[in-house]
Amino acid sequence: MVFRAHLIVSGSVQGVNFRWFVQQTAKELGLNGWVKNLPDGTVEIECESETEKTYREFLSKIEKGGEEKGLSAISVENVKVVDFERDAASKHNYFNIEY
Repeated sequence: MVFRAHLIVSGSVQGVNFRWFVQQTAKELGLNGWVKNLPDGTVEIECESETEKTYREFLSKIEKGGEEKGLSAISVENVKVVDFERDAASKHNYFNIEY
């Protein structure tokens, strides 16, 4: 089972190394996916985790890290849980910063 979340993060999240922080946090926890800036000043994240616990830990760290950088809000647009065989390939194989 893969837990996939699509997040939109608002606040002071551009020009403050927030994408790098998100990527490093995801790598530390073993999540895959991507992060990118959006034209409206928000940051978009798609992440995958094999456990809900790891996903929730990621979300908690992103919220705390964002507070240190002046983050005003994190908005989860969609959390989609995809059920598949444990050996099946996931959508992402690494966590990337997209431009």
